[in-house]
Amino acid sequence: MPACTCCTVTFPRRTAPGHSRRGLIAAMAGLAAVAGGIAPARAASGLPPTTLNPDQALERLMQGNRRFLAQAAQPGPGNLERRAILATGQAPFAAVLGCADSRAAPEVLFQAGLGDIFVARNAGNLADTGAIGSLEYAVANLGVPLVMVLGHEHCGAAGAALALAQQPLALPAHLRDMLLPMLPAALAALRSGGDAVEGTVRANVAMNVNRLLVESPVLAAAAAAGRLKVVGGYYDLDTQQVSPIA
Repeated sequence: MPACTCCTVTFPRRTAPGHSRRGLIAAMAGLAAVAGGIAPARAASGLPPTTLNPDQALERLMQGNRRFLAQAAQPGPGNLERRAILATGQAPFAAVLGCADSRAAPEVLFQAGLGDIFVARNAGNLADTGAIGSLEYAVANLGVPLVMVLGHEHCGAAGAALALAQQPLALPAHLRDMLLPMLPAALAALRSGGDAVEGTVRANVAMNVNRLLVESPVLAAAAAAGRLKVVGGYYDLDTQQVSPIA
């Protein structure tokens, strides 16, 4: 079985005993180091981390969206060459916490190639346990300098959370549990007036940016040291444009 490049725990066919355990220990050590304010070490194998700073990483994301809007060709090595490079590891320049909506795939919106961005997705782009842990790995072990929480126009999860905030709904248990963290954003949007769904989307992005920095010592330490920015983004389905939001 080929090695998995999304984590340091690998499962190659000819791995010596204890290799996977050493990989897991290395990953845990990297997370602990960043939480303690220590700069992350180079990933155990593969490519060196990106040299972009947070602002440069954000500009590169926006350049990708501009290429997407212009329908320009993706620069960089061709597929075969890129696949050969990525077989040795990964070095994404940014991470995106995005919505699971089929119309809002970050790799497409930012015209990113294989290995360019580290993506965590769920309905409503929520900073839940899985998303936070994934992003901690991207920052601590892969040296990612930027995390974007990306919401989008006409978000179904935002609409469902808004409906739930306005009246009791009979929902499947897991769906209801998923929507509950979005209720504060929906209530804030209702208080503000205007387009309540879009208000919920934007409030939810802001709340999840804050949640990442409050609930993750790893991300908070990296941000405090200037190695990381956590920003919000909004994807307009009508114009196809992504805009950073405060």
